[in-house]
Amino acid sequence: MTEPDVTVSIVSFNTRDLLRAAIRAALATAGVSIEIVVVDNGSNDGSAEMVEREFTSAQLVRNPDNRGFAAANNVAIRRAKGRYILLLNPDTEVRPDTIPTLAGYLDAHPETGICGPRILFPDGSFQSCGYPFPTVLSEIRQSKNVGKAMKALAGPETFVADPPHAREVDWVDGACFMIRRAVIEQIGPLDEQFFLYAEELDWCFNARKAGWAVASVPAAEMVHHLGKSSSQVSDRSLIYFMDTRLRYYRKNRGLATALFVSLVYVAGCLKQLRPEPHKSKVKLGAIRLWWGSLLSPRR
Repeated sequence: MTEPDVTVSIVSFNTRDLLRAAIRAALATAGVSIEIVVVDNGSNDGSAEMVEREFTSAQLVRNPDNRGFAAANNVAIRRAKGRYILLLNPDTEVRPDTIPTLAGYLDAHPETGICGPRILFPDGSFQSCGYPFPTVLSEIRQSKNVGKAMKALAGPETFVADPPHAREVDWVDGACFMIRRAVIEQIGPLDEQFFLYAEELDWCFNARKAGWAVASVPAAEMVHHLGKSSSQVSDRSLIYFMDTRLRYYRKNRGLATALFVSLVYVAGCLKQLRPEPHKSKVKLGAIRLWWGSLLSPRR
C-alpha cells in the first residue's frame, strides 16, 4: 500500500459537531493523499463514537482521560505514515487546496521544516499568519495594562501580521501546522509539559535552533472557530495559557526572564482587578501556582 503524503492529526475533546466538520473538510482535500488520525481525549459528548460510526477511513485512538494537546498529538505522530504531519484543531475547516498548498511549499523549499496557512475567522476576516517569538519587549508592548512610558521604551512593532506572500516567520499557529517528519526525527516530539498552548511555539523555537526555517504561506487558507475547542473550560484555559507561556520562557529564555515576565503579568492583573476581578484572580492564581512549581523538580 502506498504511504500517504500527509498524516492529519486531530485531537478532540468534547467538540463532536465541530470535529465532524473538520474531518469532512480534510477529506475533501485534493492533490495529495492523506490519512487522518483522531485522538480523543476522553470526550463524553459522543465524539469518539461519531468518528467510529461516520468516518471509517480515519484511525481513532481513545484516551481514557484528557491528556492534553501535546501528549495526544504525540500519539498520532507515533502512528503517522506521512512524510509530512499536519496538526489540525477540531474547530477548524481547511479548504480543498489548503493541505496540498502547504505540502507543495515544503516540497519546493527543502530548507523549510514547518509551515502554516493564513487563518481566517468564520466571517472571512483575518486571524493570523505567523508570528515573531515573544520577548520581554513584546510582552510590554502588547500589554493593555502597561504605561505609555514603558511601551515607548519597548519601541514600535515592525512585524507585518498579514503578509501578501509566503515568508519566513518565527512560529506558526498550532491550529493548522505542517511539519516534516525529518524535523521531528531531529528535534523530537512535542514537549508534553505544555498541556495546552505554547507547544507549537516551543516546537518552532527548537526547529529554528536546529537550522530549519519556519514559513507562513498565505496562499493556503483555512477557517478557525477560535476558542471553541477550549470554551468549555474557560478558567482552566486561562490557567493553561499563563502556565505554559511562563514554562516556555523558563525553558527557552531562562529563569530570570520567566520571572520578569511573570511580574509583568502580575502588574497587569493587579491593574485589571477592578474591571475584570474574576479573570484577574484566575490569572494571578495561575502565576502563583507557577511560582510554586519552581520549588519542585522540573517536569
